[in-house]
Amino acid sequence: MADVTCIRCEQTREAIKDNPYGGKIGLILKEKICDLCWQEWYAQSIKIINEYRISLRDQKGRDELAKQMKIFLKLEPAPEGETALQVEDTPPSK
Repeated sequence: MADVTCIRCEQTREAIKDNPYGGKIGLILKEKICDLCWQEWYAQSIKIINEYRISLRDQKGRDELAKQMKIFLKLEPAPEGETALQVEDTPPSK
């Protein structure tokens, strides 16, 4: 498998193994993101979907998740006055 210099972690590592997305964004991901950072995003995306109750049935939900992916992977900066959605690594205690 080919190596890439990842724009998120700034390390030269193995490229993403599978095609995570179709179209232009999929090509950008394969060229600029390492597999380790992609796996980190995948885990983070599940947390974001669950914690913020994002519905992937709706275009608005898919657009929000794509925006968060681009911010997380440093494909684009967060919009002015916004930050990436934050999720906790451990569930809150009851």
